[in-house]
Amino acid sequence: MTTATASSSLVANNQPLEQPSPTPVPVTRPLPIHQTNIPRVCCAILASVTTGGTTYAFGLYGGALKKKLHLRQSQLDTISAVFFLAGFLSFIPGAYVDRFGPRLGISIGGITGAVSLMSFWLVAKGFFPSVIEGDDPTFVVTVLSILNVGIFLSCALVTGSVFKIISCQCGPGSKGSAVGVAKGFVGLGSGAYACLFESIRQPNMDALDFLPLCAFFFITAATIPSWITLPSKANETFVPDVLTPLHFRVMYASLSSLAILIIGNALLGLYKDSGNENNAESSPNYIMTGVLLFVWIAPIVSLLYLPQKSDWTPEASTGGDAAGSAQVDDNTGYEQVTLLNSNDVSGSNNDISSDNISLEPIASHADEESLPGDEESVDEEDEEDGTGQGQEVTGTASSYSSTDSKNLLQMLQTPSAWMMLWITTILAGGGTVETNNLGQMVESLGFSDVVTPATLALFSVAQSGGRIITGAASEASLNYETRRCCIDKGIPRPFYFVAASVLAIFSHTILAIATSQALFVIGVTLSGIAFGMIWPLMVLCVSEIFGTAHVGANYMFYDGFTSAAGTFLLSKIVAQQVYEDHIEPPSSGKSDGVTCYGIKCFQQTHIIIVILSFTCVATSILMQYKTRNVYSKSNISRP
Repeated sequence: MTTATASSSLVANNQPLEQPSPTPVPVTRPLPIHQTNIPRVCCAILASVTTGGTTYAFGLYGGALKKKLHLRQSQLDTISAVFFLAGFLSFIPGAYVDRFGPRLGISIGGITGAVSLMSFWLVAKGFFPSVIEGDDPTFVVTVLSILNVGIFLSCALVTGSVFKIISCQCGPGSKGSAVGVAKGFVGLGSGAYACLFESIRQPNMDALDFLPLCAFFFITAATIPSWITLPSKANETFVPDVLTPLHFRVMYASLSSLAILIIGNALLGLYKDSGNENNAESSPNYIMTGVLLFVWIAPIVSLLYLPQKSDWTPEASTGGDAAGSAQVDDNTGYEQVTLLNSNDVSGSNNDISSDNISLEPIASHADEESLPGDEESVDEEDEEDGTGQGQEVTGTASSYSSTDSKNLLQMLQTPSAWMMLWITTILAGGGTVETNNLGQMVESLGFSDVVTPATLALFSVAQSGGRIITGAASEASLNYETRRCCIDKGIPRPFYFVAASVLAIFSHTILAIATSQALFVIGVTLSGIAFGMIWPLMVLCVSEIFGTAHVGANYMFYDGFTSAAGTFLLSKIVAQQVYEDHIEPPSSGKSDGVTCYGIKCFQQTHIIIVILSFTCVATSILMQYKTRNVYSKSNISRP
C-alpha cells in the first residue's frame, strides 16, 4: 500500500493523523525573577528567623519577668509550659495556611504575633495596673499564659506558611537543602535576636525590652515582605525551581557567620562575667548591630541577583495543549510546565516566545478526568507508599509533588504517620530536657555557672548545624548508587531518623556518665545535633509521603505535638520526678532541701531517654521499610 493510499484510508475512517508532540527546549536565558521560585523562597527564609527568635527565647527574659511581677518559680514555669502546650493546637494554623495560602498565613501571623508580644510586654512592664494589682498573681499569670498561646499560634502560622512555600516551590535537588537552610535560621533565631538585643541595649533597659524587638521583626521581616512578594491563594501559579548550588553556598556562609557571631558573643559574655573586666554597664554597640543585620539579611536579598539555573528543561507534554500549559506527567505524577520553541509548534500563536512560561493558575485535578490509581482499594501498602488508591487528589500550586495528598485525618489512619510521631516525640523531648534543665544539670554536677550559657550556645549552634546538614545530606543521598536501604537506588529520608536515634543514644549515654566538663559539653553538643536532625526530616517526609496539598496542617501537627508531648513527657514528668526523688533532706547537711547535687540527679532521666531511643531505632527501620515505594518512585523520577 502506498503512502497516499494509507493517508486516504485514514481520512476515510475519520481518523486524523496524530501530530508529533512538540519538543521542549532548554531555557538558555534567565527567566524574569517574578517567574521563578526565588522570590518566594527568599520570603520564606527571611520569615523563618522570626519564629525561632521568639519560640526559644523565653529563658532570655523569664528571670526579669519573675522579678518584676514577684512570681514564684512554679508560676513562671506555668507561663512557659503553656506556650509549648499550645502546640497541640498548631494544626489549626496549618489548616488555615492550606485553605487561604502562605501570603495570608505569614502576614496575619506576623501581625498577631507583634500584637501579642507587645501586649505581653505592656502587661509585664506594669502599663495595666489593674492586671497586676493584688497580692495574688494568679490573674496576671493567666493573662500572660493566654498571650503566650497567641504568640505560639502566631509563630505556627508563620512556620506553616514558610514550609508550605518550600515544600511546594522547590523541586528535586533543592528542596532538602532549602528546608535545611530555613530550619537552620529557625535554630539560630533566638541566638541572633539575643545578640541583636545586647548590641542595642541601653543602660536603663531590662531583659523584658527584648519583646518589642521580636515584635518589630515580626512586622518588618515577615508581614511586609510576604504581603509584597507572595501571590494570593487565588493567583498562585507554578513557577520553575531555578535555585543552584551557589544559592545554597551563600546561605551556608550566612548561617556559618551567624553561628560564629553567636558563639563569639557568648564567649565574650563569659569573659566579662568571669571578672577579667569590670562589670560596668556597657554601651550599645551599633557596629555589631549592623554586622548582624548584614549577615542575616544581605545574603537572602542577594539570592535575587545570583545566576539562575540555566538548563531547566521540563518534560514534554503528553497532549496537544498550548505551549506553556500545566500538565500532569503520567509516569512521574509531576505537573509540568513546558517551555516550547514557537518554531516547533505548527499554527501556534505568534505571542509565544521560545522561553515563555505560562503563569495561568493551576486548577485542581479533582474535577478533571480521573488519574490512574484513583480506584478505591484496601491495600494498605498502596496507601502507605502514596499510589493514591481511594484517596483525595488535590491540586496544588506546585509541580513538585508526585504523591496524592492526604489530609490530617487520612494521614493519621496510616501506620507510617504514627511511627514518625513516636520517633519525633521522643527525640524532641530528649532535646528539650537539655534546654529546660541545663542550668540545673550544671549546678548538680558542681560546674561553674559560666558553663551554662556556653553549653546553651553550643547546643543552639549544634542543633542548627544538624538541621542544615540533614536537609542537604538527605537530598543528596537520594541518588546515591546503593541498593541496601529497601529501595532500588539511593538512601531514603527515613534512614536519617535511624541516624538521629543512634546519635541520641550515644549523647545521652555520655551525659549519664559525665562527671567532667569536657565530657558534659561533648554530650550536650551531640544531643543538640540529634535534636536538630528531626526538624527538616519532619517537613520533608510529611510532604513526600503524604503530599503537599495539606502539608500546612499535617506538618504543623507534628511540629506542635512533638514539642508539646515530648516536653511534657520527658522534660516535665520524667526529669522533674527523677530530680526531686534524689534531693537530700535538709537534715542530712548535704542539701537545702530544694536542690539536688550529684550525677544521680539526671542519670536515670538520660538512661530512660537511651532506652526510648532504642525503640526509635527499631521504629525508624520499620518506617523506612513501610515507605520504601515512595522513595523508589522519587528516585525513578529524579535526574
